[in-house]
Amino acid sequence: MRERPARRRVGGGLDPQRPAIVVEGVSECFRLYRERPHGLRDRLVRWRRSTFTELDALRDVSFSVGHGESVAVIGENGSGKSTLLKLLARILPPDTGRVEVNGRVASLLELGAGFHGDLTGRENIYLNGAILGLTRAEIDARFDEIVEFAGIRHLLDTAVRTYSSGLYVRLGFAIAVTVDPDVLLVDEVLAVGDAEFQQRSLRRMQEFRDAGKTFILVSHDLDAVRQMCDRVLVLDGGRLVFDGPVAEGVEQYRRRVAESVAPPVTAPGTDRRVEILSTELVAADGEVAGDVPPSSALRLRVRLRARYDVEVCSIGAMVYRGDGGHLYEVHTAWHGLGVGPLAAGEEAVVEVRFVAHLLAGRYGVSVSVTDVSGREAWAVRPDAARFAVAPAPGGAGVVDLAATTVVTEGPARQLLDATTSGSIPVVRLERRRERG
Repeated sequence: MRERPARRRVGGGLDPQRPAIVVEGVSECFRLYRERPHGLRDRLVRWRRSTFTELDALRDVSFSVGHGESVAVIGENGSGKSTLLKLLARILPPDTGRVEVNGRVASLLELGAGFHGDLTGRENIYLNGAILGLTRAEIDARFDEIVEFAGIRHLLDTAVRTYSSGLYVRLGFAIAVTVDPDVLLVDEVLAVGDAEFQQRSLRRMQEFRDAGKTFILVSHDLDAVRQMCDRVLVLDGGRLVFDGPVAEGVEQYRRRVAESVAPPVTAPGTDRRVEILSTELVAADGEVAGDVPPSSALRLRVRLRARYDVEVCSIGAMVYRGDGGHLYEVHTAWHGLGVGPLAAGEEAVVEVRFVAHLLAGRYGVSVSVTDVSGREAWAVRPDAARFAVAPAPGGAGVVDLAATTVVTEGPARQLLDATTSGSIPVVRLERRRERG
């Protein structure tokens, strides 16, 4: 991990001798009321009789962050990531435990947080800057930089309630990174911005990190996590289940996601009837698939063995994104194909053949063996195979639609050789490869 100089602020609140963030034994519980009162009278009448359930958003979480560290917080939805950031931003107090943040904090947690919809962009810059502790003179000195970074000069004197969600994020992020905070907290809201703004934001956070400042990033974008952070925290059900290097933490998160999307093994009245001996993803040339071009023909080869006599079974494959998002699922039974009958100890090999119409990114495949109805899962391999898709020439997004373009009327000019890429945002993919 790179050592970066701790920042010193003359006459400020930053103490370089203490960690930037300390979280010790923190728990946070919310009450979920079953009945919502409709007025003050209803609230008073039901006050003693209200029934509720408790939701433990965080459970005994402890960690510390040094000056200059860049830390990602990842986990499934509902794992407590945003609650943790609100505690660090001092929006919520912890129910138990201690939270200490050393220095000035700027946060970008929710769309529109800290803005007044009826005020103009100009007025909200001064309002937000004041909330973050800046004097009017300090805001004046940074005003043009904020406006240029956000790209909203033509809308400065327009009420922000008329802004799109992307412009909200632009303005909020521009203010947050320009007020010279010691600790920057960023939630998933950056995903709302367009690709160009996301790249500028990532560059600014890199500058922020390289200047020896501290930032905490909550994101489902594992590419951004690999690119931006030196350390990762993995939350699961409100508990901190991993704190360490990025590569290892992302790997553990991917395994958890793969296990959660795979069907549970359920074979009533017997042990697992079938076992998966091996799985292999190969390309058209028969070599194991690693990095492949878009729209590559792939074959998932599954070898299985019956532990008991099996009349018939079905093999299923699920393709998912690096963040666990479900992309595609297929079962042999859906194609009218069953495997069997198999005597105890007998083996079979099944191939699932598909074309990966996907664009740049990392993907995984899980495999299951079920009865033909799909109700009983007899064997599951949640992380059966992985592959990465290289950037596509002339396209961007998630799915490769193999588009072509033609000018049907008017003059045309050849700008690029047909075999070369156009303007495609591939920088993050290349950096990820360099980092391994």
